[in-house]
Amino acid sequence: MHETALMTNLLAIVERAARDGGGGAVRVVHARIGEFAGVNVDALRFAFEALSPGTAAAGGRLECEIVPLRLRCRSCGADGPSSEFVLACGACGSTDMEIVGGREMEVDYILTDDEPPESGAGR
Repeated sequence: MHETALMTNLLAIVERAARDGGGGAVRVVHARIGEFAGVNVDALRFAFEALSPGTAAAGGRLECEIVPLRLRCRSCGADGPSSEFVLACGACGSTDMEIVGGREMEVDYILTDDEPPESGAGR
């Protein structure tokens, strides 16, 4: 399950961003995942739940936006989504296609608390 390795890397990005942003607790991690990226979103969510305790994202949630497959025809330049995994241009029928979207996996944004947790609270 490579989603565990992907989540380990994603949480490292979140840790850096939280630290650089002042150390507030992470409430939401919003990721954009291409439908052609080969990522199982349910497994990624499971990995988030399993690996986030003890990190800045502990208690936060993972939101996943699925990015549709987008193709560009090298013959006529048509660009658009593909509702099927047929790599042919809907405008001219050419099969000389380039995938221009739908393979990404990226952190789009991270929402944190406005203030970092108080050190020594309850003293």
